[in-house]
Amino acid sequence: MAFSTKQSSPPTVFWRIRERPGCTTVELSGELNEDVDLEHLRPRLKGRVVLDLSGVRRINSSGVREWMNFIWGLSTTAEVTLSHCRPVIVAQLNMIANFGGRARVSSFYAPYACPRCDHEEERLVSIDTHFANKDFTHMPRFPCSSCNGTMQFDEIIDRYLDFLRSV
Repeated sequence: MAFSTKQSSPPTVFWRIRERPGCTTVELSGELNEDVDLEHLRPRLKGRVVLDLSGVRRINSSGVREWMNFIWGLSTTAEVTLSHCRPVIVAQLNMIANFGGRARVSSFYAPYACPRCDHEEERLVSIDTHFANKDFTHMPRFPCSSCNGTMQFDEIIDRYLDFLRSV
C-alpha cells in the first residue's frame, strides 16, 4: 500500500504491513521526498512497531521533514524500532538530531570492500549481535561473497557509527 500527497504523482514510498502477535512490521521502500505522506500510515500502528527501512534508497530535505513529523508522532503512541537502515538513513541519523525520534535502531547496512578483488557490497550489521559490548571502535568482519577474502569496512568508523553513541 502507498500514498502520495499529490494525487497526480505516483507514490514515492510504498509500504507493506505484517502483523504478528505483539508486533507490527512495516517494510518501507522508495524515496522519501516532498511527495511522501506517511500520516496515512501512522493511525494503523500501535504497540511494538518495527520499521524495516531496507528499501529506502533516497531522502531529500522535504522527505526529512515528513519523516521527522511521522516518527515523532509515532513515537508517542508506539514502541518503535528501526531495522535494516540503509546508509542513506544512517547518514541522516548522524547529521540530524532526533532524526530517529525515540526509536531504537536494531540493525543497519554498512559499506564494505574487499582489498583482494575490489568487490564492494553493503552488509547487514546487528547492534545486539555485533555491538553487544557497546564497543563501537571496531566493525564486524565479513567474508567477501566474490572471492571469500576478508571484507573491510569502507567508511570512517567514528563518523559512521556516531548515531550509536547515544544507545
